[in-house]
Amino acid sequence: MTTASSVRADAVLAVLRPDVRELTANVDAAVLRPADLTALDRADRARIALRVALVNDQPDDELAAELDALAGEGSAEIVRDTERWAELPEAQQALLAHCEQVALDPADVSVAEIGELRAQGFSTAQVVAAAQVVAATSFRIRLLRGLRLVEESDAGPCAEPANTIAVGSTADGCELPTPGEAFPQMRWVPWVEADSFDVALQHDPEALEACSKLYNAIMTDPGELAAAERELAALAASLRTGCALSSGVHGRRQVELSDDLVTSVALAEAGPAAVPDQRQRAIVDAAAALAPTPTALTAEHIGRLRAVGLSVEGIRDLIAVAAMTAWTNRLAMTLGNATTREADW
Repeated sequence: MTTASSVRADAVLAVLRPDVRELTANVDAAVLRPADLTALDRADRARIALRVALVNDQPDDELAAELDALAGEGSAEIVRDTERWAELPEAQQALLAHCEQVALDPADVSVAEIGELRAQGFSTAQVVAAAQVVAATSFRIRLLRGLRLVEESDAGPCAEPANTIAVGSTADGCELPTPGEAFPQMRWVPWVEADSFDVALQHDPEALEACSKLYNAIMTDPGELAAAERELAALAASLRTGCALSSGVHGRRQVELSDDLVTSVALAEAGPAAVPDQRQRAIVDAAAALAPTPTALTAEHIGRLRAVGLSVEGIRDLIAVAAMTAWTNRLAMTLGNATTREADW
């Protein structure tokens, strides 16, 4: 049955580039309603997705109705009210609390939490599947939020932010490091049974395939936003979330694509105030604003993007990049840890 909320969401997503729109539609099926439910059943997936929506201040009536249909009337209300979580089995409470933390701030998730889930009887496949549900739901919420703001915004005048840090220096006036120093090669150390990030995600192959195809379309397929600007947006979002692995990847890639040895390094070392170009600054600020939970993206961010020359299609590309970064950050930060220290390898 098609609900009013799903119609609204479908209408919003209809403005995306055809490749991104089609692959985004595939994500729900792969993550929330996959063919293989041996890791997590549909009720568990709906329960997690609904909690992620709630902590993002985006209640989802469709998800709530689906959960009630799958797990019994009133199940959605239990998810909404943390004081009623005691009505759930202890293992389900632990999983839901973990998923809430992944959605809120993945930087606060530790290897100890993965150990606690394993002690509750959850397998690696179940932990990875739960992380994919959180990450994919975080992506969809941010995508819809940003696209709705684009539709509601106009191209009126917007104030330009003041730059407070000299170009080519850090906040304390020191010289910037080189790109190689700012974005060193890092190794991802898994907290689950795997020897690499990709291998870890193969514990949920259906979600991995959907995520990979969508990621490639958003980051590399032809679009209005230049490839170097997409990498800059992904870097800004990763820095805001605190994902060292993704920051390094996108920082290096932005330097390679742009031959600009300063902008990404300045952003990483001194923050958005060190980005002097107003187009790049608007991109950085908007992408970073979409990163936290709940998101901080506003109509003013969209207005500034329009004011510096981004087309509506280019802004939609940027929103998709930042939303996808929220997905990949949550996987990288909560299934393992990035390090440059040989002792950790």
